Amino acid sequence: MMVKITDIFDFFSTHRKIRGGSLIVLSVIFISLLFSLRFSEDISDFLPLGTKEREQMSIYQNISGANKLFLLFSNPGDADYTVDAIESFIEYIKENDSDHLCESLLGQIDMESVANVSTFVYENIPLFLIDKDYERIDSLLSVPNYINSALEKDKQVLMFPSSSLVSNSITYDPLDFFSPVMDRLLSSYSQLGFELYDNYIFTPDMSRAVVILDSPFGSSETEKNSELLRFLEKAYKESLCEYPNVSMDIIGGPAIAVGNSSRIKKDSIIAISFSIVLIIILLFYSFNSLKNILLIFLTVGWGLLFALGGMAIFRDNVSIIVIGISSVILGIAINYPLHLISHIAHQPDRRQALNDIVSPLVIGNITTVGAFMALIPLKSTALRDLGLFASLLLIGTIVFVLLYLPHYILIHGDNKRNTRLLNHIAEFSPENKSWLILCTVIITIILLIFSFHTEFDSNMSHINYMTESQTRDMLYFEDLLTKDESHSAQTLFVFGKGDTYADALSNIERVVEPVEELSSIGLIKKQNEVLSFLVSKEELARRSGLWTSFTERNYSYITTSLKDEAAKAGFSAEAFSHFTSLMTNSPSLSTYDIDYFEPLTKTVFKQSLTMSEDGRMAYVVCPVNVESSKVDDVKQVIGDNCFEVAEINRAMTSSLSDNFNYIGLACSLIVFFFLWFSFGRIELAIISFLPMAISWVWILGLMALLGIKFNIVNIILATFIFGQGDDYTIFMTEGCQYEYSRRLPILKSYKCSIIQSAAIMFVGIGTLIVAKHPAMRSLAEVTIIGMFSVVLMAYLIPPLLFKWMTTKKSTPLLYPYTIKSLLFGQPHNVIALVEGRYIYKGKEIERRIRLNLKYVFRWIPVQCSGDTRSLFGC
Repeated sequence: MMVKITDIFDFFSTHRKIRGGSLIVLSVIFISLLFSLRFSEDISDFLPLGTKEREQMSIYQNISGANKLFLLFSNPGDADYTVDAIESFIEYIKENDSDHLCESLLGQIDMESVANVSTFVYENIPLFLIDKDYERIDSLLSVPNYINSALEKDKQVLMFPSSSLVSNSITYDPLDFFSPVMDRLLSSYSQLGFELYDNYIFTPDMSRAVVILDSPFGSSETEKNSELLRFLEKAYKESLCEYPNVSMDIIGGPAIAVGNSSRIKKDSIIAISFSIVLIIILLFYSFNSLKNILLIFLTVGWGLLFALGGMAIFRDNVSIIVIGISSVILGIAINYPLHLISHIAHQPDRRQALNDIVSPLVIGNITTVGAFMALIPLKSTALRDLGLFASLLLIGTIVFVLLYLPHYILIHGDNKRNTRLLNHIAEFSPENKSWLILCTVIITIILLIFSFHTEFDSNMSHINYMTESQTRDMLYFEDLLTKDESHSAQTLFVFGKGDTYADALSNIERVVEPVEELSSIGLIKKQNEVLSFLVSKEELARRSGLWTSFTERNYSYITTSLKDEAAKAGFSAEAFSHFTSLMTNSPSLSTYDIDYFEPLTKTVFKQSLTMSEDGRMAYVVCPVNVESSKVDDVKQVIGDNCFEVAEINRAMTSSLSDNFNYIGLACSLIVFFFLWFSFGRIELAIISFLPMAISWVWILGLMALLGIKFNIVNIILATFIFGQGDDYTIFMTEGCQYEYSRRLPILKSYKCSIIQSAAIMFVGIGTLIVAKHPAMRSLAEVTIIGMFSVVLMAYLIPPLLFKWMTTKKSTPLLYPYTIKSLLFGQPHNVIALVEGRYIYKGKEIERRIRLNLKYVFRWIPVQCSGDTRSLFGC
């Protein structure tokens, strides 16, 4: 025999210790689970990207300097003063950076380090020469008297005042054999259009000096990055007190992420504080009972604890942003205790009130949970977590409402409510206003037309918060980065991957084999020279063979001629010893691995090598510039091991659109079919579902008219609208049925609780309209539009359709014998013949209804007295 909810109520009423003990035990279990849950603040978890796109996004973030901070020191017109201030700042950092947060701080270019890189390349020049270099060298050697003319040129260069800068290169390359290699090395350095002043980095107008820092925490760990920024601000204030004319601004990915987090927290505190005050005022207006108000918060709090404990079972960590968005879900959860407490004000018998309201509560809960579970299959990690978290939150809340809350609600005198205004609103029946119905139909048609023009905004920068100074500085740097780039070219990132960098190098060499061919026909305009300097062992062996072959052919001629011509030109016998040593010794490949090339991998090509977050996959990346019109052709030739940023954006836009369509379809089907299954009549399912469909048309149309776009954040409210809307429409449909079948005025009670719930949601999320963060403000915009549409349709359509169907068809729409009677223990109906009157539930059955009872009894289990069996066939 199935246990009824009233049986559980009776058991807990007589066993108070078991009731209290079970509540305490469950709470302790959830709290203990909560301590094992870790939280993250990575907003990229919301990106609806598949495995391939997420890998590409990770690669791009690592090589594009997303973790870099740029410290801008401004003092227009006095570069020396600015340099002194920077030196003071760096000195303070070195003395006080006990946590080693700023080890990568770059204040000035280390020319010695640059010289060391050049020396390393010269000393290992056979490993960096490619086939074209040998073709060039052979053509030079074929020129008559080339060695003599080359040495004469070297002699003239050494007479210039700057000869000390080139003397090292002449000793390694007196015959200008290797200059293409050094040109490729120079072109691999980042060209930002900066100026050097005493080796300090300045902008071209010399108004700002730039100090660069790699955040050790990446760009997504906002809590740790905020500590880093606080340390930098403190260093600025402490060290530059002697330089009051110098100001410092900080830009970069980590700074923007911290600014977003800080802005969200400030906006949340302001909005939540404001909304809590208004919600408490609303609740006090509705319930003159502090205990019942506290019970509402306790119920939702217990549901939140239930959800966090449940998340600890299914997930190791959860996005803190998901928990923040829970304020939206709390607006749905608060409906459950609100409806119960509101109904008990009309029906003081707790047991009967629970029995009356359990059906719409559970049906609404199941449909809402089903709608949120539709998020779980999505690609976005955060949206999956949100779907699971919201489902657990609503399940936990309904469990508390059904099992525990009825025993603690205050019923006596001080539970009377100030209901004059609420009753006045609840008594308004829009289904009886023909002018309102006509206006609604006309507006719906207009908004339906506009709804097809609602847009998605996949540009993440539009939901990022930046101060005016950050925006100005970012635009300034973007101009510096792109001023020399052709607007007709796009950057394509070619990459190879493997378990180690050696494997990645081998793989990328196979990938880029077509690149040289594409370059020769002009499809690729420019490419990073990383693969000229970092190659696989197989390629190193081939290059070593080329060098050995070259020296065997030319060693005697070059060394003899160089020695003779150098003496004639006045050079000492040891002037070119480095060069002759290179000609004598062939590279030994046994000691060469990626660590050997550290002078390059830690400087010039640092951004070309990256590891996955888990450290299991190594990547080598080679950016190439491609004519915009030929990008697709190049990608087709290279294959899957290349991507462009626009491609990631397109994938995200497509996924957003697919997710949105999926959410809408999945939520619609889940809600509609469960309503049909629950009510047992498709007419009742349509009555409950149609308001949500029409309200969705209103939402899309109003957004299009007001220029509001969906984005990765407010798209979550698509599920929320269904969750909130089906609760309201289910209550309205249930109320219409209840009043029709039992002739008891319960619809007014349901309307009051809907008004209270909607008011709380308007206040709770609508206060975010004052937020400065664009993502949070977009939540408020969609919420205000959505709640207005949902409440209006819930108030109008179910009573209108129910009235039309019952009066026109003369068919009683009573509860069927379906999941309702199975879950909630609906008692068998008893019809009796008393003194010639047919009595149902203590009331006489009207003749109009009596004529249709045979139809009704196919759906309703009844018990008939002997005198009525033959008449009704039961």
